[in-house]
Amino acid sequence: MGTVVQEPPRSRVTVDHKGRRTVEVHVPYEPNPKQAEFHGMAGKYRGFCGGWGNGKTSGGCAEFFLLLMEYPGTKSIVARKTRPELRTTTWDMLVNGDTQPTGWRGIPPEAIEQYNRSDLYIRLRNGSEIHGLPLDDLKKLENYNLGLFMVDQAEEIEEDFLLKVQGRLRQVNGPRQGLFLFNPNGHNWLWKRFIDQRRKESWKKLFRCVEATPFDNPNLPMDYLEQFESLPKHWYDRYVLGSHDVFVGQIFVDYDPDLHEVDPFVIPEEWERWCSIDPGIGHEGAVNWIARDFNDNCYLYRELVQAGQPIDWWVDQITTLEAMPDWGGPDETIYARLIGPESQQRSQTDGRTVRGVYEEEGIDGLEVADKDPLARISRITQRLRPHLNHVHPIEDTQVEVINQLTNEPEGLGAPRFYVFRSCGYTVEHLPQYRWRPTRANYSEEDAPEKPRKKDDHTVDNIGHILVAIGDSAPDVPENSRPRSWEDRLADEHFQRAMDEAEARSIARGLVNHSPRKRAELERAGAL
Repeated sequence: MGTVVQEPPRSRVTVDHKGRRTVEVHVPYEPNPKQAEFHGMAGKYRGFCGGWGNGKTSGGCAEFFLLLMEYPGTKSIVARKTRPELRTTTWDMLVNGDTQPTGWRGIPPEAIEQYNRSDLYIRLRNGSEIHGLPLDDLKKLENYNLGLFMVDQAEEIEEDFLLKVQGRLRQVNGPRQGLFLFNPNGHNWLWKRFIDQRRKESWKKLFRCVEATPFDNPNLPMDYLEQFESLPKHWYDRYVLGSHDVFVGQIFVDYDPDLHEVDPFVIPEEWERWCSIDPGIGHEGAVNWIARDFNDNCYLYRELVQAGQPIDWWVDQITTLEAMPDWGGPDETIYARLIGPESQQRSQTDGRTVRGVYEEEGIDGLEVADKDPLARISRITQRLRPHLNHVHPIEDTQVEVINQLTNEPEGLGAPRFYVFRSCGYTVEHLPQYRWRPTRANYSEEDAPEKPRKKDDHTVDNIGHILVAIGDSAPDVPENSRPRSWEDRLADEHFQRAMDEAEARSIARGLVNHSPRKRAELERAGAL
């Protein structure tokens, strides 16, 4: 039976050679500190994440091989998105290793019993098997009863892989573990499961991850690290520092949580209130509300996202929310109300449109929104970017404004679109909105034409409203300022006190005037 000699740096493996003789395999591998952390980490699913050259692929291959030795007879797959990439990168690293003297040097030949290069198949002498599997078609997983898998460049695949492979990871005598090697790619499904500090406690136990940069790998030559200084900032942040806030295909690159997200405040009654409805035909539905102040700043102050609800439920929710005394209410007056163009589709059963049913249920005055996603993206981008000489309406601050043609700073300014931090769905998904890849070898230099249709419901609503607003001037009194919640409570308390005083005056048989008005009349000698 194959066992691992537990002495750092896990350098020797004893392999059972079918009972005929014992072959001692020396693995000249000395992990760097981050790789050692990865090897020693507990978790059913382990991730190794970070920028270029941090050792995640070589460390993953070493861990993968050692697990196969510790659990003889394990059925395993090593995978990547496409077969050409799998063969030339991950499979090559697993079999042949890298060139570093103390790095992973590949599977020792004396540990291999059978190797079929064309089929990407290896059988080790202790009975463990390795299948190289491209993940361009998840149906290929259906034929496997697995004890171990490793996915390289896991950011290239969708979460459906994990959901499907969980049902195949059931070999009784195997480790039943999964290894994910990935680059940061925004707040995607890997980030949500492995990185997000707010993830469920059960996920924190199941999904454990090591993050590393090239600077954590002491085996890299200095000139390799120095060349990174010439990279564009967003490349440096993602591929060197391992930032999860920049990624391939990102649409709203100007979005900055510290700049665009604001604490909720009470919307003044006289501000414009715009509402847009995504009817959710065949997917989640959403409603969003945006307020506009006298200086043309727009604030997303309320959202509602839900799946599988009938129109009467949506109407009831909209009516209730607009009547409530929250940040926008009570008893809001909506300046304009929009609904997505898909609401014009007619039902095959009764011929009615979704828009028509909304109006029948009591939501009147619905205007059909635009159909152009690029126009919506353009308007959102325009308002996210700082405008020269404009001042942040809440913080009273300014940031550097970059000329989009020369890429040079031209002064200070502030954006004209802000999101209440209470709008959690939008806060999460707006900065993650991305272009849809058009081919397998998609790269950041390509110019995709369509955004990805995923988690885009509130983004569509925001775009609908901003397109409708266009370049119009606000219909709002000048210098109308937001109020704090405390100011609002104080005003409401004062008004209640005045109403109670007037009621007492009427009860005593005095003239039906408010106390203030009665005092004025008494001073004037009219009473």
